[in-house]
Amino acid sequence: MTCIHTPVLLENSLQYLITRPDGVYVDCTLGTGGHFTEIGKRLSPTAFLLGMDADPTAVEYCRTFLSISQKYLLEISNFSNIKSLCFRAGFPKVTGIMFDLGMSSFALDNPQRGFSFNSDGPLDMRFSPEIPVSASDFINSASVETMTKTFWNYGEERSAKRIARAIEFARTQKPIEMTAELATIVVKSAHSSFPNKTLSRIFQAIRIQINQELEVLESALQQAIEILEPNGRLVVISYHSLEDRIVKKFMKRESTDCICPPDFPICQCHHRASAEILTRKPVEPSEKEIKSNSRARSARLRALRKKDANEA
Repeated sequence: MTCIHTPVLLENSLQYLITRPDGVYVDCTLGTGGHFTEIGKRLSPTAFLLGMDADPTAVEYCRTFLSISQKYLLEISNFSNIKSLCFRAGFPKVTGIMFDLGMSSFALDNPQRGFSFNSDGPLDMRFSPEIPVSASDFINSASVETMTKTFWNYGEERSAKRIARAIEFARTQKPIEMTAELATIVVKSAHSSFPNKTLSRIFQAIRIQINQELEVLESALQQAIEILEPNGRLVVISYHSLEDRIVKKFMKRESTDCICPPDFPICQCHHRASAEILTRKPVEPSEKEIKSNSRARSARLRALRKKDANEA
């Protein structure tokens, strides 16, 4: 199989993920099968792999070109369905779960998907055609207040309100339907010395908003810890601070006994740690990897181990 997308932090992720060569492993962000294929190379023929992706074109690509020695199942699905997919496949417990939250080159480099401002295309940005609202729908209907909150909360863009107002004015002239149209409006209204950074933040914010990425991630992480077998591993690679913050907070909570507010004199939550964090600090790509794959630059890997029920 020829992988279009170069797997990020490959050796690090496999080192943390694989504990039993005959286990059951889940790749929640299949893409073009980069991590999935390499996981298979390190497992015995008796292992089982489940791969999922919300993008039908990515899954169809893997169904056509994938070649591994193990039994496997590929599903067109958002990873918020991880628990039900594993149950339906006959695996209520799994050995390892992998999330690579980066955008696949397969989607990012396709102008028709509308994820990038570097080439003109329809303003779509949906991970799956089942998502009802496209980026164009959002931009042409959201209030200035909603757009401002989206650009600030999900893009941390200082010119959020100015850009939102410019979009509101532009759409009164004609609907904004193409990525180049939106990019022109953003650059002209932001007056930024670093226009590409501003564009990256705005496009990221819109993408997160319409795909509900952060809410989906929180749900998937909780399901993942529930279906991991004792000593099973969860590995997550994130690419921006909002995602990494959610992953860090989740892992801290799952590795902590009491999670009551600090001012509570006695524990009321009765929460018990279900996992052990394996990466006290996030693993980052080497300079060599960044030089060979610039998209690895912002990657952060975090991993945890599911505790045995008898562990203190």
